[in-house]
This record gives sequence, C-alpha cells and structure tokens, in this order.
Amino acid sequence: MLELWTTDAIWISVAFVLGFAAKKINLPPLIGYLAGGFLLNFLGITEGGMALNVVADLGVMLLLFTIGLKLDIKSLLSKEIWLTAGLHMILSVLALGTVVFLISFFAIAELSSMDWKSSMLIGFALSFSSTVFAVKVLEERGEMSSFHGKISIGILVMQDIIAVAFLSVSKGTMPNIWALGLPLYLYLVRLLFIWLLKYIDKGELLTLFGFLTAFVAGAYVFELVGLKPDLGALILGILLGTHSRSKELAKQMLSFKDFFLIAFFLDIGLLALPNINDIAIALILILFIPIKGYLFMFILTKLNLRARTAWHSTLSLANYSEFGLIIAIVGMKMGLLTEQWMIILALALSFSYLLASPANRKAHQLFEKYAKYLTKLNTKHDHPDDQPVDIGNAEVVICGMGHIGKAAYHQLTKEYEDRVIGIDYNKNVVEKFKQSNKNIVWGDTTDSNFWRDVKMPDVKFVLITMNDHASNMNSAMALSKCKRKHFNVSAPGHNLEEIEELKHAGVEFVYNYYSRAGAEFANSFMHFAENRNRERKENV
Repeated sequence: MLELWTTDAIWISVAFVLGFAAKKINLPPLIGYLAGGFLLNFLGITEGGMALNVVADLGVMLLLFTIGLKLDIKSLLSKEIWLTAGLHMILSVLALGTVVFLISFFAIAELSSMDWKSSMLIGFALSFSSTVFAVKVLEERGEMSSFHGKISIGILVMQDIIAVAFLSVSKGTMPNIWALGLPLYLYLVRLLFIWLLKYIDKGELLTLFGFLTAFVAGAYVFELVGLKPDLGALILGILLGTHSRSKELAKQMLSFKDFFLIAFFLDIGLLALPNINDIAIALILILFIPIKGYLFMFILTKLNLRARTAWHSTLSLANYSEFGLIIAIVGMKMGLLTEQWMIILALALSFSYLLASPANRKAHQLFEKYAKYLTKLNTKHDHPDDQPVDIGNAEVVICGMGHIGKAAYHQLTKEYEDRVIGIDYNKNVVEKFKQSNKNIVWGDTTDSNFWRDVKMPDVKFVLITMNDHASNMNSAMALSKCKRKHFNVSAPGHNLEEIEELKHAGVEFVYNYYSRAGAEFANSFMHFAENRNRERKENV
C-alpha cells in the first residue's frame, strides 16, 4: 500500500514540475505531463499508483461531458460542421494511411509488419484533431463562443462521435436488448436532472451532481447496455446543455477534467520509452500537419466561410489528437499495431502541439500578415454569419453583452435611448436580447475586418465589455487598426497587468473593475442611507 502511495506522490510531483516548466516556456502543460510519463518510465516506474490508474480512464469521459454541456446541438446540422468533418476525415485517412503504407517498405522495425489495414488505422488515428488542445486554446483566447470557435468545437464533436462509434464497434460485441430502451431512458433522465438543477445550489453538491450525470447516468448506463461509456457521457452533457445552469456546471467540473487528463497523458508515457526510430517516424508524420490544416482551410472556404473564420478554425484543428492514442490502444488489442506505435503517436501528438501552440498564440497577427494570400481562398458568396453589420445611427456601441455589457446597456439607454446598440458573437445571447426588444446585432468584434466593414457614421463611444480579458484585448487590438478617430474607447481591467495591456492596445479609458467596486459600493450605500434618513425625517 505504501508503495502505491509513494508512486502517486512521485507522479503528481513530476507532473507539476514538468507542466510548470512547459508553461514557463509558452508550451501547453500537456507536453510536460507526457514528458513526465517518459521520465518516470526512464526511472523504472512503468505502472501508476492507486490514483493514476483510476483517474486516467475518466479524463476523456469528463472532457466529452463538459463539451456536451457547451454544445448547441443544432449547430451540428450545419454543413460547415458535418460536411467539413466528414470530408476532411475521409481525405485524411486516405492520404495519411497511404503515406504510412508506402514508408512501411523502408527497413524500419516499427514499420516492417504494417499491412494496409494497419496503415489505414494509423491514418484514421491521425485524422482526428485534439479536443483538449483546441478547447484550451479557445478558452485562453476567450473565443469559445465566437463563430469560428463554435465551428471548431462542432467539428471536434463530430469527430468525437465518429471515434466513440468506432470504439463501440471495435468492442466486438453488439449492444444488448436493453439498448432499445435508451431513448425513453434519456428522455426521463433529462426531465429528472433538469428538475434537480432547480434545487441544487452552488458548491460540492453541484460538483457531485456533475459526476453523477457523467459517470453514472451516462457512462455506467451505456456500458450496461453494451455501448461505449464515452458516448453516454457526451450525450448526457448535450441533453443538459440547453439548461440555463449548464455553463455553471461546466465551470464547476473544469478543474476535475483538467486533473483527470493529466493522468491520461502521464499514463501514455508509462507505456514505453521512445527510440531514435520512433522519434524519426513521429517527425515524418508532423510534416503532414500543414497538409491537414490546408484541407480544413480549403473545405471551409469552399463552403463560403471567409478566409479569416476558416483560418482561426483551422489553427485550432491543425494538430493530432488524444483520441488517436485511444484508437491505437484498440489497434493493439486487435493485433493490428504494436505497443511502439503508441509511443510514436504520443510523440507525434506532442510535436504537433509544439508546432500549433505558437501559431495559435499569434493567430490574429499571422492572419493580418498573410491576409493577402489567405483571402484568395474567399468565394464570391458571403456566408450569412460573415456579412458586414450595419448599426444605423447608434452613438454608443457595447461590445459583449455579458453581465458588464448588459448593465452598461441599461444605464446608457437612459440618456441615449435607442442610439445604444449591443454587439455579441454568441447567437443565443443575441436571440435572447432581441426577444426582449433590445437593440443588438451579431458580430465578431475581435475581427479587424469587422471594424473595417461596419457602418458606424455617428458612433461617439465604444465600450468593450466582454466576459474575459483575452476577448477584450483581441477586440481592442482589432479596433486599433481602424483609422477612424471620431470615437472614444473604454474597457474594464481587473488588475494592473490587464490595465497596462489594454492601454497599450489603444484603449483610452480603462475602468479598474475591482479597485472601484468598493468605492462605488460605499457611495451607493451612503446615497441610499441619506435618502432613507430624509424619508424618515419627512415621515416624522
């Protein structure tokens, strides 16, 4: 027992140190976790302790559950998502599978036993894009709710559904007779859980509810009827995703999801150590990342998305996936792949992160730099979600209708009435405000082309009030490229670092959100108290 606890203490320590080191050099911490697994393997630790063996199997399930909570299921029906995902996967499998088969004729031990079935399975594993990486990138940039963010997430979910379907079939067993009752079960469990959410407050009970939904009502029940547990976790997330508290639940589960995925990547590194041939093959596979990215770019623009939208979606998808490793595990069990291929794919995954990480950090700058080449892919037809916005005679523009933007909108309409307009890139938010007769339009204010094309002749004030600093910064930098100088720009900052960054990005007035909160609270209370005392004197 002590030895198991010691192993857990070691891997947690190694994961933290190497994850921290990766973060300090601007790499995804996931690369540090994978390197930690290899280091432990090198030190002779090839099996996890009590905690690692348990949580490594749960990370992907919880990831799919949280994705389902954030997913608009209707978006999967758009051709930009299902057609792109389908076409890209077919072309990638054929291209990558053929390449792997051709290089199998070289005298490399890891490739000597490859036949066309094994090659196509490798191509299938490499056709997936990393859900973990894309979600992290979009969250850090504050673009999960943007149009291109939703396109990326939709494509990833379609890939995940295909992967889960493959994994279910690969079990070699058909679902049992109880699977026929799943539609009724899902309908009833959704009604029950939505009712429960009304009475569960924030805190540990909401977290426990998340685990109950993902692992018991979803994964466990699907396993009982002979289906893949991952599929159950995803579907339960989707069913609860329409509830008003779904985002709150997803946020509550975030830290657990991240911890479980740390164990998953460490566990991969414990399988075996890479040799020179493994590294060489992984580097060869990396050469196809630009081709994989170009396929996304080409398909999306042919479906009438603007080059900019396609570019940002492509950058978050141009990598290899953790699902490729899971598929490789299945291939090992089927006798199609050797254990060493797990290491090759893990290295290829890490190298793809190394390639994609700096590109995603500079996504906006790179597009501006190469816009004249990338925009040649634009078609002559405008996508409905990419058309220029006309804000009429508005004098005040509010970018982002979250809790800050909504409060600012209500305050400013007292003075400017119908000459205040809100802009948000979350369609659900736009529809909700339109139903309550708010003056709001859909638009991506992080796009410099938006500010170039938008018609805003009477605007005097622009308030950037999005829910996260990354989005505010992106909007400020996009707006700074607009040469019009007839309006003033403001945004909230939550600390000195954010305030300096916003000022550097061209924001003229930065509201120190937290430092002024106490002063405004005190002033509001004193004003309330004076009015109350005045009323008491009048009553006397």
